[in-house]
Formats: sequence, structure tokens, C-alpha cells
Amino acid sequence: MNKRILIATLANDPHTQGLFNFTRIAREAGFDVLSLSPGSTAEEILENIRNYDPEFIGFSYRLSPEIGLEHMSHIIHRISENNLLIRSNGEKREIAFAGLPATVELVFGSLSDYHITGIKQSAEPLDSVGIVLDYLGVYDERREKIIKSARERLTPPRIKELDSLAELVTGDVSIEPPLDIPSDHAKKSYTARIREVWPGRPIIRTHYGEPGETIAPTITGIEKIAEAAVIDEISLGSSDLSQRYYNEPDKWSHKKNDGGVPYKNLQDLLLLREAARRGNYPSVKPYSHVVNMESFVDECIKAGMLTGSHQAVPLFWFNKMDGRGPVDVSQSIKEHISTVKKLTGYNIPVEMNDPNHWSSRWASDAVVVADYGLIASVMIACGVSDMVLQMQFNKPKETGDYGDIAKFLASLELVKKLIPASMSINVWIEARTGIEHFKPDLEVARKQLARSTLLQMLLNPHALHLVSYCEALYAAKPEDIIQSSSIIRKAVKVYHKNKEDLQKYINIPEIKERKEYLLKEAMFLLREIAKLNPEYDKGSISTMYRYLSDGDTLYESLKRGYMSAPGIFTEPFRENALLTHTDIITGGMINSIDPKSLASITEEKRIQYLLRR
Repeated sequence: MNKRILIATLANDPHTQGLFNFTRIAREAGFDVLSLSPGSTAEEILENIRNYDPEFIGFSYRLSPEIGLEHMSHIIHRISENNLLIRSNGEKREIAFAGLPATVELVFGSLSDYHITGIKQSAEPLDSVGIVLDYLGVYDERREKIIKSARERLTPPRIKELDSLAELVTGDVSIEPPLDIPSDHAKKSYTARIREVWPGRPIIRTHYGEPGETIAPTITGIEKIAEAAVIDEISLGSSDLSQRYYNEPDKWSHKKNDGGVPYKNLQDLLLLREAARRGNYPSVKPYSHVVNMESFVDECIKAGMLTGSHQAVPLFWFNKMDGRGPVDVSQSIKEHISTVKKLTGYNIPVEMNDPNHWSSRWASDAVVVADYGLIASVMIACGVSDMVLQMQFNKPKETGDYGDIAKFLASLELVKKLIPASMSINVWIEARTGIEHFKPDLEVARKQLARSTLLQMLLNPHALHLVSYCEALYAAKPEDIIQSSSIIRKAVKVYHKNKEDLQKYINIPEIKERKEYLLKEAMFLLREIAKLNPEYDKGSISTMYRYLSDGDTLYESLKRGYMSAPGIFTEPFRENALLTHTDIITGGMINSIDPKSLASITEEKRIQYLLRR
């Protein structure tokens, strides 16, 4: 009979990806695993220990260290009080706790009498595999087999040439010259600015906004960035209160203000925009707000903020689903669609920055590709003539080169299939690095920035969103942005010198096969979502946007779990998220999996599973 393991997150900690990873390792080692639902009470945990009689018990908590210690102390004392530290046959149960390093240290130091094994969240996933195997006492031939399997999944194939080329980029200590000043027309047009420099180089944009009591530090910073002539478009990192209470200064007092620049009104926007009227005249745009999004577009136009830039609007996010805004999800989706229409009326290019939010919540690649189809459908229906597709690489950080390229090639092909031949719509590619990709070692992070840029260039992007190499340690200052811009511009030049050798990777069998698989999976999911629209009538792919751009249909896709990811923790979508399981597979790709066998499953099987529940 296999040894048994019971695992659970403590309190209401919804982070379950670590439990999935633990479960995979344990099952590969031949253990039986019972994973309790997040939010299980102490009584439920005790009852399951009595009934399941596990040899091993593992707890996880990834939130505040002090609160984690409090909850772990409570449950371990309850287990002890109920005489459940010892099995009925007299054997001592092995107890483990997994969490952030600080939490593990607190637990280890405060509860040392219980001999708890600590499993720290590690920047190197393979380290965690070894710790889990130590906890389970696996030292025989199974160990090397499991570590080998984990290494194949967690260290996917890399385009080796990019490593040496990244060294070449960062080894060059010279500073790139300032960017050219665009023509008067390009200063007023995002697409004209691209056409003046591409394909020689993509335009470069970045988020920037200094937290503080006033906008003064950000004004000074924008002036430095503009005078250095290193950025084409500045996206203001807006403070939380700016996004919620713009033009409502009475609501700012006594509230914590997270995030970036704390602009409050039109006058602030005018001052911030004026700061960029120098150097290479970068355009300036604010981050999306979470309320009154449509009226804020009008304010931006008054301030000249969107002149020469584009605007990003989410679809499913920036509301109660991710906690960034106070608006109900259904209402929020409709407001976002209306905002896209508003921008179309001003002839502003639109980016719906939605797929990266799914990626950060461990959605399968198929769901991410399908989301590109949904945002494209909305933009088509709203009459957008210049559609910007943001493609965020290395997100989550476990993804690999082949996985990223295949995912984004599939997304681009899907979007182009959805655009009716009768419509003239330009598709602009914007690539960037996921912020979680960077390590806190600045020298390593510089190479990561160079390498990720080289990888992104395989898509021939029209724009590069610069994420500065220091972001793992602190929000970028003007000096960091200036240095990071130099790095990525060097990387672009190095790419063009080696383009012929690098472009061959687009057509390798692994990428081509994965791209076709994702196209098929995403198309299946889109058709299932389209069927949720009462007006749905089978037709060609070029008519699907009509059904996929409806707000009620999109909301229904969330309610039913068709669009879902393990990292959604808010009600009422949490129930579907708990039924949605994904995992990294060999090649650095993310698939939906069967939670029992951990085998990859198709979107059709995932939907069938949801319908049978």
C-alpha cells in the first residue's frame, strides 16, 4: 500500500500552484496524495487526518509571514491537542510547511519542538524538488528519475545563440546615441512614429511614475528621460488613488496611495505632458483607470495626453475579479468595450492588455491564445483601425523560448484569421519582458533584459515595451530607464546582424507543431464561447467576432469557467478556478491537466469536465 500524504493551504490562502507542484513530485515517487480545498477549516483538516491517516502532512501559506506563523501555530497545536501527531500504529507523522523564506524561518524558529520540515519558496524550482524529496525520504533510484523529469519541465530548451549574443550586448559598455527627433507628423501619430523608424528598430515605450505626495518628482524624471532621447512613448504609472478618484480630491485624504505618480486633475495631466515637450518629444499616456474610464479618455484628449500615443484597455480585469477596481465584472467588461469605442472615435490606436493577466494567473497557453481572439473580436466590432497586440514574454517566468514563440505566433495568426477580408485593420506587435523574469542580481538582470529582447525580436515587433533590469529590486528611476534603453537598442542592432541565423527558429518542428496545436485548441474554445451568445449562428471564422464581442457572452464565459485560470481567487469565479488545473510541460509550455493523473488534456476535455460537475 502506498504511503499517504495530506496537503492543504492554511486559512484562506488561495495560492495552490505549489500544491500542484508538490503533488506531481509525490505521485511520481509513488505516494497517494489528498489535497484539501483552499479555505478548509481546522475541523475539516482534523477530520481528514483521522479518516485518511496520512504518514505525511504538508501545509502551505504564501501571504504575510506573521499571519502565516499564527495560522501554522494554531493548526499544529490543534493537531497535537487531538493526539494526531502520532498515527494509530504509533508512527510519528512527518509535518512540513511551505511558504516564503521569511515565513518558513518564523515557523521553523517558533515551532522547533514539532520538528517541522521547512520548504522555502525558491527562485530555482529544482531546489524545491530536492527539498520535497528529502522530506519524503526518497533517496533510491526514483530520486534521479524525478529530478530528471523536473529538469526537463523546468529548464526548457533554449535558443543557445541568444545566450552568447546577450553576453555580447552587455559586454559593450558604450552608450547608445540619442534617438532621432521625429517629424512633426510623427509627434502627433503613434503609427507614423513607428513607420519612420521600423523595421530598422521598434519604437520604445516604458512605464514611469514616481510615488510621492506630489507629481513634482515625476515631472523632473520625464524631463530627464525626454532630454536623454531614449524613449518614444511614456506610459504614466498612475497611483492607485489616481486610478480610482481622479477629479475627486476630497476622497484622497487618509487613504493609502500605492503605485506611481499621484496626479489628481486635468492641470496635473497638462503639466506631466508638458514635461515631455523636449528632447525627442516622447508621447505621454496614463495607465488605464479602474472607474469612469470613458470620461477619462476625454480628459486625456484635453490634456494632449494621447496625442502621438495609443491607449491600453483591459477586457476582463481591473475590477473586482483582480481587486484592482471596485466595479462588478459584468459592468466592467461593458465599460471597457465602450471605452474602446470611445478611443475609436478619436482615432486612437488601441491595445487591450488582457492576455498577460491570464498568463500571470497560470492560465493554459490555449486560454491565453483564445483571449487574443476575444480582444481582437472586441476591437474589430468597435471599429478599431490600428490594433496593438501586447505580447509579454517570460510570463510566467517558467515558460521557455519555444513555448513563448509558439504561443505568440499562434495568437497573431488567430487574430488575422478573425479579421474579415473586407476590413482594413492594421495589426501592430508590441513585445515586452515579464517583470517576474528578472533576478535581483543586477548584472544577471542586464543579461536577461538583453536576451529577452533578442528573443522578442523574432516576432519583428513594431514596439518594445521596456521593463528596466532593476525592477526585481525597485521601481525604475530615469537613470535606470536610460541605461536599459541603451541595452535593448544594442540588442536590436545585434539581432539585425544575426537575423538570418536566428529566424530559422520560427520554423523548427517543435514550434510549428505547438503553434498548430494551440490554434486548434483556441479555436475550439472560441466556438464554445460563441455558442453562449443566443444570436450565434454557425458561419465562417470571419463572422465570429460578432458573437465574441458581446459583453454578456464574455461574462458568461467567466461564469461557466470557459475562461479560467488557477490563479483567480475571487468569488464567484474561484469555484471554477479550483477546477482549473495547469502545469508546465516539457518545452516550457503550459497545458491544462487532469488533476488526478496530471496528464495534459485538451480544451474539449476540460470543458466536458466543467459541464459534468
